[in-house]
Amino acid sequence: MTALSIDIKWSRDNFKLEMQADFTDGITGIFGASGAGKSSLLQLIAGLEKLDEGQISIGDDILDNSTIKQFTASHKRQIGYVFQEGRLFPHMNVRQNLLFATKYIKISQQQFMLSEIVELLEIESLLDKLPRQLSGGEKQRIAIGRSLLSSPRLLLMDEPFSALDTSLRRQIIPFLIKINQKLKLPILVVSHDLPDLLSLSQKLLLVKNGQILAQGNYFELIEKDLLIDIMKESGLINMIPFKIEHIDTDYFELSKKTNKGIISIKREKQLQHFELNDEIHVSLRPEDIVIALHQVEDVSIRNQLEGTILQIIKHGNQIYCLVDVGFKLLVTITETSRKNLKLAEGKTVWCLFKSMALKVNI
Repeated sequence: MTALSIDIKWSRDNFKLEMQADFTDGITGIFGASGAGKSSLLQLIAGLEKLDEGQISIGDDILDNSTIKQFTASHKRQIGYVFQEGRLFPHMNVRQNLLFATKYIKISQQQFMLSEIVELLEIESLLDKLPRQLSGGEKQRIAIGRSLLSSPRLLLMDEPFSALDTSLRRQIIPFLIKINQKLKLPILVVSHDLPDLLSLSQKLLLVKNGQILAQGNYFELIEKDLLIDIMKESGLINMIPFKIEHIDTDYFELSKKTNKGIISIKREKQLQHFELNDEIHVSLRPEDIVIALHQVEDVSIRNQLEGTILQIIKHGNQIYCLVDVGFKLLVTITETSRKNLKLAEGKTVWCLFKSMALKVNI
C-alpha cells in the first residue's frame, strides 16, 4: 500500500528538483551527496516549501497540487519532522517540549500518549531536565518523541546522525527501528552516510542533482552497475541483521533464518552491553571476504559460508561478486583471482571472513 506519493517540480536559483516516486510503509533511506536535493525534498513534503508543479499526497489525501492550486499548511499535514540538530525549545524542560507537540491536536485525535512515548524512548529520567543538560543522543530522542506526540502519519528525519558520534548513533538507531516496528509509522530518513541508512533499512532512494537515480532494495541497486559509483562514495558494505543465540567468554554466536535454514556465525565479544536474544545489525566490508572453491580446514578463519554466485559485476578495474549464502553477500575480488578460480555465475563457492571483520552497528 502506498503511504506517500510525489510527482514534483521545484526550482530555486540555479537548482532544479524534479522527482516522481511512491513510498510504502516502513523505513526508506534517502541517500545522496550534499547538495543532491535530499533536504529540499523533505521540506516540500512537509509543506515548508511550496512546489512549482505537480502533486504530493498521503494515501487519498492531496496535500499539494499545482493544477487545482491546493496547498495544505505545514501544521495541518500531520507530518513529523526531526531536524539534525533537534531544535528543542531551550527555555522549556523535556516534559514541556514533548507536550508542546499536542497543543494543536484534539485528545480524540491523539495517536500516542505521553506515557507511551516516554516508555518507548526510555526518557522518564530526563523529563525535568532542560535541553542544555542533555547529551546529543538524548536531545535527538526528545526531538523524535515530540514529533511522535504530534500524532503524525509520516515521520521525516533530516541527517539525524550527522552531529552524533558512533556511540550515540548506536543509541538512536535501535529506537527508530522499534518505532517503525511497534507503531507501523512510515519513516523517510535523509543521510549521506550509507552504513547508517543500511542499519535502518535496505530500502533506498538514490538522489543526485535534484533527480532520482533509482529506488529499491540495496542489493537490487548494487546489481545495476551504473549505481556503484554513487554508492562507492560512502563505501559499499554488507549489512546483515542477526540474533544473538549464545554468549561465550570471548565471542557471540549470531544466527539468521534464511531460505537455506538457520545460518550461524561467530563474532568476537568486545561490546559488553548486548544480551542473549538481542537483534543486532552486523556490517561486513566486501573486501574483508575471501572466496574459496571449497571449505578450508586448519585455518584461523572461523566463519565459512557455502554459497552460489548470483552475479559478477565488472566495474572499471574492480570485480564484485554477489553471492547467495542464504542471504546476499557482496564480495570484492581482482580480475586475476576471478580467472584463476574460474569464477562464473552459478558456481558454488565458500565465503570466508574473520570474526573481527564483523562490525556491530547497533
